[in-house]
Amino acid sequence: MKITMKLSLVLLLIISACSPKINFIGNQYAPTQQVDLYFDAKDIEKEYKVMGFMQNEGREFANDPEKIKAAIVAEAKRRGADAILFGDGYTELVNSSDGLGFGNGNGKGDIFGTGSKWNNHVKVFKVKLIKYQ
Repeated sequence: MKITMKLSLVLLLIISACSPKINFIGNQYAPTQQVDLYFDAKDIEKEYKVMGFMQNEGREFANDPEKIKAAIVAEAKRRGADAILFGDGYTELVNSSDGLGFGNGNGKGDIFGTGSKWNNHVKVFKVKLIKYQ
């Protein structure tokens, strides 16, 4: 029984590490069912206001742009946004190894990549949440 509990805990930690974490600051409204996506502010034809800002954390296990976009859309719906403006694309951060050796080695680390000789390239999307007037 204890082994099952430990394996369940490890599995839960792995799953949570693979999910993009989204940070938000701004105003919140009643949840919405649909969110429009824009990549240039000139394409927004309706009157709107920026209700807040959102970005994903740079996490090496949650680095797939499609999963990040899905997490941002889900969070925007939850916060009551009508649209998301992905105006600035993304920033790629280079983080040193978390001690487990995941990432790209620069040839100076040991075989397991422990220490700070290995780098993780992570994508961070900064978006604006839009509320139509």
